[in-house]
Amino acid sequence: MSNSSSILRHVSRALLIAALTCDLSAQAPDAAEDIRGPKALVEIPVAGKPPVVLYSSVGGGILLLTLAAYLWKKRARKQQLKSPPEVALASLAELEATREALAAEAFANRAAQTVRQYIAERFGLAAPRRTTEEFLHDLAKQESSSLIGESDHLRIFLKSCDLAKFAGSNLDSTQRGELLDAARNFIRSTSRAATP
Repeated sequence: MSNSSSILRHVSRALLIAALTCDLSAQAPDAAEDIRGPKALVEIPVAGKPPVVLYSSVGGGILLLTLAAYLWKKRARKQQLKSPPEVALASLAELEATREALAAEAFANRAAQTVRQYIAERFGLAAPRRTTEEFLHDLAKQESSSLIGESDHLRIFLKSCDLAKFAGSNLDSTQRGELLDAARNFIRSTSRAATP
């Protein structure tokens, strides 16, 4: 039996090899037809030159913004370093340059606001947010304030401004000059007083 099984194995192998050989020879003509010609060349794109103009524009814009921010902060620091009298006198000088172009109400309002802002920054009194009567009443309560000696001049100045603002009185060029002089004199005389 072992002899017959070994013969059977040999025969089955031979049949298998013959079947494979027939199958390969049958496929050989198709494989020859499957060969194609060369493909067309594929060009690999080359990166262009970088957009130098774009990069330099963006860089220049960033540089300009940085410079503008620096100058703005420098100007703000410079203004912060100015004393309250300097700021108030500069504001009055600007007001004087445009005094004829402004209506009486706007002129008086800016003059009074400048003096009130000066008092708030210099003496710590909440002058800008109060009416003239409230402010003068609070000022009278503070007997130790260095503004007490100037309270009469301040009262006259603020009342004149209130007349122009609320009563509609017209201010001619002389009256506008007198208001500005009164504001300047008040600021100069109180700027010498000791800071609280």
